[in-house]
Amino acid sequence: MNTTHPEDMRKSREWAGRFITGSDALPVSFVLEERTIAGLPEDWQPVSSRRRIDATISETVFEGNDPRTGLNVRVECTEYHDYPVVEWVTWLTNKGDETTPVIRDILVLDGTFKGSSPVLYHCNGDFYSEEGYTPQETPLQAGDTLGFAPNGGRSCDGAFPYYRVMFEDCGLCMAIGWPGQWAANFKGLADGVHVRVGQQKTHLRLMPGERIRTPRMTVLSWTGDVSRAANLWRRWYLAHVLPRPNGQPLKPLLACCCPDDGEEFTAATEENQLRYIEQFKQRGIRPDVWWIDAGWYPCYNKDHQRKWWITGTWEPDPERFPNGLKPVSDRADRDGADLLVWFEPERVQPGTTLDAERPEWLLRTKDSDNSLLNLGNPECRQWLTDHVCRLIEDNGIKVYRQDHNFSPLEHWRKNEAQDRQGLNENLHVQGYLQFWDDLLARNPGLWIDSCASGGRRNDLETMRRSVPLHYTDYGYGNHPVKLAFHHTLSAWIPYFKEVTLSWDISGAERFDNRVDSYSYHCGMAPMLFATLDIRRDDYDYALAKSMIGIWRRASALMLYGDYYPLTPFHRSAERWVVRQFDCPETGHGLFQGIRFPASPEETATIHPKGIDPGAMYVLENPETGETRDMPGAVLSHDGFTFALPKRSGAIWFYSRVT
Repeated sequence: MNTTHPEDMRKSREWAGRFITGSDALPVSFVLEERTIAGLPEDWQPVSSRRRIDATISETVFEGNDPRTGLNVRVECTEYHDYPVVEWVTWLTNKGDETTPVIRDILVLDGTFKGSSPVLYHCNGDFYSEEGYTPQETPLQAGDTLGFAPNGGRSCDGAFPYYRVMFEDCGLCMAIGWPGQWAANFKGLADGVHVRVGQQKTHLRLMPGERIRTPRMTVLSWTGDVSRAANLWRRWYLAHVLPRPNGQPLKPLLACCCPDDGEEFTAATEENQLRYIEQFKQRGIRPDVWWIDAGWYPCYNKDHQRKWWITGTWEPDPERFPNGLKPVSDRADRDGADLLVWFEPERVQPGTTLDAERPEWLLRTKDSDNSLLNLGNPECRQWLTDHVCRLIEDNGIKVYRQDHNFSPLEHWRKNEAQDRQGLNENLHVQGYLQFWDDLLARNPGLWIDSCASGGRRNDLETMRRSVPLHYTDYGYGNHPVKLAFHHTLSAWIPYFKEVTLSWDISGAERFDNRVDSYSYHCGMAPMLFATLDIRRDDYDYALAKSMIGIWRRASALMLYGDYYPLTPFHRSAERWVVRQFDCPETGHGLFQGIRFPASPEETATIHPKGIDPGAMYVLENPETGETRDMPGAVLSHDGFTFALPKRSGAIWFYSRVT
């Protein structure tokens, strides 16, 4: 349920709504023929139109034409009436008969937000390091500047396109929707912050008929503290961003797999996949998703060894899947599971089908064996769309998982002229988003998992079409690190996957994981990947089923509830992590406490949020069967105490009773 306050909407109109009150107020700027254009000049004869998209969303479009160059600028602005959110994106099209002069330094946001004592909340994204997803707070004094950009052309690689600007008792959440190389600059002023956002490099001419776009800018305004900012964002995200396959919001899901003994899924076959699905059924474990990752296609090197990264031939390997993947998807479907299949279409390796048959579609550099499939080429994109749609239909694929395991920036920039800088990236981003839109439109019920060497391309424009199940390649079984990652993710991207690996007991054999309740506690997330080697008989499958049952009960609260981290961000195995998810509309929620292996404190006392001091609460620990009745006033004043041995966790569900 929405918790927007009238003051939130007032701040939204004051901060971002004013930008779309007229063509001269638009926060868009660029340089054309060395003339700085801000908004739409009067001599461009700007016009505007407004339409109601649905009960909660309105769109206003501003458009103007440069009479000298034929450049058309169209700014599409979206206002939400149920949340204090305003968004906009700008399109630039050459509608003339001649090539335009150079257009450079295109900014989707070049504007000031007024407020006192600004503090910028920012994060460093994912880059295969335990230091990833680290939240930071930086006060912005007058004259201070902070600049950000990702590494190598993937939007979350070493930077995170999600920000908060906190003033006194109010602030802004800002998201940059650009699955490429964006840049953002924040400058402190005496009375606020000036923000500049755009594609990092634009210095280009447009040919007649060519069209480029800016990132999409999203601004949510809020009043109150940072926890309210996070939860208002979560609620807006769940209402308007989270994918809705078949018209229904994506639900918490259990995923399972068994790749056999090869690297990734290079040893997977039709026979062993059918056998492993049956074995899960016999063990009483019923996944919602059957997962097939990299290596199901022909990926042979010159010695006929299968190497999963040899991508560019997108068909099921006939040696291992003579009937395609349809027998696997049909078998999974009979047990209620959808088939997820991994793809990496943008990377093309030497000797593969695309490399040999369509070299004109590839962007190459002399320093890399990886060629980039040029999704900015309409013929290439259409072929890929048709080809992948055929694979989806023929093989019964319900979840399309797209990875991207190399940096594309140099492939874009080293294949364009000095007066076309930024064009390859811009057209590729447009093609990538159109490709996904077409997959979703042509395959009803399909949903997409976004992956890029982990979580390196999870900007908001990508998230509108997908969820980031595999949010990092780092630290799958390193519990203090991955719970630190959760601290950031839960505040910005509510739906993600976690696994049940425990490296502290498996050592070098990191995917040989025993079943224990601690690994499941550390794996609690909206999607759970139960990393069970179903071939083994020495697992405690009864315990696994019990913990999966607890996860199924907890996961909906973790997805739809308000999120409160009750311990600060840290990565230490010598401390606790305690978090709360609360649904105030129903009075239900949970507290989860995790005591890491080296923590000397035997107890952790927390003061929960959102508790009604005048109500009574019933608390239940499903593992022990213990229940407690506690007045809300006692919970709020005295707190709640976890007492746990080292390397263990507990969930206490609570219900408000009248």
